[in-house]
Amino acid sequence: MNSFKLIIMSFRRNIKTYGMYLMAMIFSVATYYNFVSMRYNPQFRETMNLTTYIQSSSVAASLLMILFLIFFIMYSSNFFLNQRKKEIGVYAFMGIDNYKIAFMFAAEGLLLGIMSLIIGLLFGNLFNKLFLMLLAKAALLNIRIDFFISGKAMVETVVVYFVILIIAFLKGYIDIIRTNLVDLMNTLKKAEEIPKINYLKGITSLIVIGTAYYIAVNYGRFGFGKALLWTVILVIIGTYWLFGSFLSMIIRYFIRRKKFLYKGTNIISFSNIAFRIKDNYRTFSAAAVLVTTCITSFGTISSLRYFVNENHKIEVPYTVTYISNKQEEINKVDEIIENSPHKVELRETANFLFVPESEVVVVNLSSFKRILTDLNVKDRDKILAKIGQLEEEVAYIDKPGLFISLLGEKDVEVDDKVYKIKVQAKVPLFGKGVPFPCIVVNDEEYEILKLKFEEKQFNGIILDNPEDTKDLTLKLAEILPMESRLYTYFIAGATFYDFVGIVYFLGAFLFLVFVFATGSIIYFKILSESFRDKDKYEILKKLGTTDTEIKESVSKQVGMFLLSPLIVGIIHSMVAISVLSDLMNYSLVMPTIISIGVFIIVYGIFYVFTRRKYVNVIINQA
Repeated sequence: MNSFKLIIMSFRRNIKTYGMYLMAMIFSVATYYNFVSMRYNPQFRETMNLTTYIQSSSVAASLLMILFLIFFIMYSSNFFLNQRKKEIGVYAFMGIDNYKIAFMFAAEGLLLGIMSLIIGLLFGNLFNKLFLMLLAKAALLNIRIDFFISGKAMVETVVVYFVILIIAFLKGYIDIIRTNLVDLMNTLKKAEEIPKINYLKGITSLIVIGTAYYIAVNYGRFGFGKALLWTVILVIIGTYWLFGSFLSMIIRYFIRRKKFLYKGTNIISFSNIAFRIKDNYRTFSAAAVLVTTCITSFGTISSLRYFVNENHKIEVPYTVTYISNKQEEINKVDEIIENSPHKVELRETANFLFVPESEVVVVNLSSFKRILTDLNVKDRDKILAKIGQLEEEVAYIDKPGLFISLLGEKDVEVDDKVYKIKVQAKVPLFGKGVPFPCIVVNDEEYEILKLKFEEKQFNGIILDNPEDTKDLTLKLAEILPMESRLYTYFIAGATFYDFVGIVYFLGAFLFLVFVFATGSIIYFKILSESFRDKDKYEILKKLGTTDTEIKESVSKQVGMFLLSPLIVGIIHSMVAISVLSDLMNYSLVMPTIISIGVFIIVYGIFYVFTRRKYVNVIINQA
């Protein structure tokens, strides 16, 4: 029998084992093709104001997908090699040349990759129109999407994927050649022992993680950059020690409780977990860090979407804003608006001072109260109650459009005078037409500062049907000079918000891809354990253990392996998102719940698949 027939036979025999791998790879290839096809789609290319956004987003998403594919293929290749070492050893005893064995197994991986590439491209083209329609909807684009097969995107996908597959083929080939094939027959019969517990490292892990949380929450005291660096380092170290030592302490505690140990199938499942922690704690640690990264990243992207929707009220509280105290210009603006199809719902004027050295604007407390009342700002009473009667203190209003506030100081300086910040808030005021942070002072202090800085007049107008203001914007731009800082609802809608929709949509897809990566790491690791446990469970069956009891034991073991990194990762990410919420001065409860909920659902699916496969290996194949 030649090598090609052996490869085909082996591939058919192990196709069920490759099921989860194939699903993940097909999804990844289809996603990568859709990311690339964005750059070549004619409808998106005609949208000139989004061409740069589409190009940059597509390239960034494609690079992340390439990194994922490299990681996933290499990791899964190592899993399949370790799982089938005994089979490789059998071929060696049969007298088959080492180089021939290496070629057979490496070629099988290559064949698997080609299969996933073909199916992935098929699904990618099939759902490409739906993908781009959802993207256009997320980006608020009013364009028609036609069915389109991009030859350039297909070629790029094939080239990138083949390069990765060839690298994986060579790596698998070299790994098998360098392996001592004679010893492979006994690789699944390694002696197991309960790992020694390092109580000092276990307790220290909690202290290290607690210290990381403290630094993260108090980033203002340490500086955001340093706090971020040390938090990441300490969380990784603490998580590594947590699974390496503290988890062993917890398992040992339950094993020593005889009432718990002899209840149901706990003696089987928890004893097995205790033996396997030594081999698996690195995987648990990596998975927990990946879970943290996934949830935090998706929470950030989701918060961006929520933030933009809410922040739009802060950036664009008026339909039209401009700066001018010239009555002639004001009359021209009013005349154009009167001749437009829009009705005026609110006119707002307010004087402010611009401080060029500090790049801040100053407004008096009376004007601030009036504007918040006119705009009917939510929670204005709470904000005004906190501000109270300002004396030597000020209220600091964040710059409109600011995503993250890194203001760590408690004081602000204006003209060599230092004011204590009493309240920091993010509320609608002048909108992005005045793109500077604002300092609210009492009326007397404002009159003093007015002697030193130029006073300007802000003009804000709210119109009905603000979405249809393109023509009005163009007419106003013709009569107002650049220094008037004309800003309209149309200008706001045509710039940043479309890009946010693109980032949100692509981020959601990347989140699903990396969830697959995280789940697959644990899936392959648990599956490799099932092959090592097969003989052990076969002995238990001969001693009278029923299939139901074995399934119950497997459920607990698989659940422990999946839940441990998930719970730790969720706790880490909740702390990270709480810090992000504080930085943004915006509640991220809903994005956090969505992120965690999606992750739990996907992990639940992985649990079902993993448990079923584990049971199939140790019972049906026993």
